[in-house]
Amino acid sequence: MTLKTIATGSTGNCYILTANSGKQIILDAGIPIAEIKRGLDFDVENVVGAIATHCHKDHSLSVSKLRTMGIPVWTPYTSDFVRQKTRLGEFVIECFDVPHNGTPCRAFIIKVEGTTILYCTDYEYIPYRLDKKQINVMLIEMNYQTDRIADMDSHRQHTVLGHAEERTTIDVIAKNMKHLRKVILCHMSKSGSLDKELAMKHIREVVPDYIEVVWAKENTTEDISECPF
Repeated sequence: MTLKTIATGSTGNCYILTANSGKQIILDAGIPIAEIKRGLDFDVENVVGAIATHCHKDHSLSVSKLRTMGIPVWTPYTSDFVRQKTRLGEFVIECFDVPHNGTPCRAFIIKVEGTTILYCTDYEYIPYRLDKKQINVMLIEMNYQTDRIADMDSHRQHTVLGHAEERTTIDVIAKNMKHLRKVILCHMSKSGSLDKELAMKHIREVVPDYIEVVWAKENTTEDISECPF
């Protein structure tokens, strides 16, 4: 099982989750459709669906284009029901709401082939306990560090109320480590408000070494399979 980052960050977000069967779902479609097709190596036949966290264009730009192609796209943020479930092929998915500076936004728990994956981005905090979900893999935002945000930054309010601070993300990881084996950190600030080296040091002070922690990198595929031994 793999998870490929096509794009991550405020300019666009798109990830491809591929099961061992070869079937795929798209996580967010915030880039041009041509880039999504290229990220899929133009193999759209194995795509059973897509999900989108919220309406901002860096996450939803190509939702309508995917639907035009006949790919079902689940956009639960358009509903007042904040906790819903659906199935796209073999991927069983449920969502819950996360605060994003007043914009309806959903996080997802995806179950496929015995693995449980949390996809959570553009959130101020998670308002629910997730330990009973037995999460194995996280694709989760770590956007900024408080002391690196300028007080007069015009985007400060949106950042603080709509994105995850370093310690918030570490706290989510720490509370859900029992079954966790891999964390992929995404949607990092590119404005200088996140020191990755320092953040990783803080993570390793809390998270044991047997849990792999990596930064999402564009055009990079991560193996998220369970170790067979």
